[in-house]
This record gives sequence, C-alpha cells and structure tokens, in this order.
Amino acid sequence: MKKILVIAAFMLSLVACKPISEQININDWSLDNPDNLSVGLTQLGFDTNLLLEADNNSAMDIRLTKLYAELYNRSDKLVATVELAKAKGETLPVLHKRSSETVAVPLKMNFENPLSILTLAAMSIDDYSDKGYSVTYDCTLKAGCFSKRLQDTKVPIATLKKMFEK
Repeated sequence: MKKILVIAAFMLSLVACKPISEQININDWSLDNPDNLSVGLTQLGFDTNLLLEADNNSAMDIRLTKLYAELYNRSDKLVATVELAKAKGETLPVLHKRSSETVAVPLKMNFENPLSILTLAAMSIDDYSDKGYSVTYDCTLKAGCFSKRLQDTKVPIATLKKMFEK
C-alpha cells in the first residue's frame, strides 16, 4: 500500500518548472501511518503525510499550494484519488531555500474499491508501468512571487517515473 501512495504523491507533489526542479534533489520519502480512516461499501479513505527528505539548492522557498491526482488502471477505471489535505489556518508544505530538510505534505487519499488497496500495495512502480496504470494530475507550486501550474491527463506511470530520474 505504501509503495503506490508514496510514488503517486511524490511524483505529483514535486512537479515544478524546469529550472527550479533541477535544483531539487529528493533523497528519501515515506508515508506516516494512516489517520482518520473511513470505510464504506464502495470507498476507502484516509489522511496521511508524505514525508520528503529533500535538498533545495535554489534561491527560493518552494511551496505546494494545490495537488489533485487520479490513478487509473489499464481499462481507464478510476482506482484512487490523492489531494492536498490542508485545513484552514494550516501552513502550506514548504521546502526552504538552500536547505536539506524533511517536508510533511498532508494528503487525503481515497480508493474507489476498498479491496483494490491490497492489489496496489503488492505492486512496485515497474508493475504499475507494465500493467498500464496512468495518472491525471493538477498541481500548483509557488516559488517566490511566481506560480507554476502543471496538469496533464492520463499520463502513463512510466512517463512520470522518467521525469524524476536523474
């Protein structure tokens, strides 16, 4: 379960304009334990934090201001959604300029079929690529006074993986 959640959240939360992204290095990532679990007949949802250990060599703080993503299987059926879970009054996730730190990105995750999480948890990123999974995403990063909105529809997991290989 953690594999898909970490990969999806990581790939979707740190897409940035090229000059900034070249100055960010992700060293490690993990997920906190799920919180606020809600189980229904047709849906499973929970909150968690994506913990990113990263270096920001740029001269700007980088904030994630918006994140929404959908994971689809080979037959284009919606499997899961991921969104930034920010309550009023909470600060946005920030990777400070010229720093090496761990950033907590609060996420709300929902799975369309409670049993699908068992299948997803057993797969690696290469399995997602081989089995034809794709992602639709919409996220916004802010660096200084500039914002960069990135969105795409039904991007193969293999394509997203290549974006983050250095």
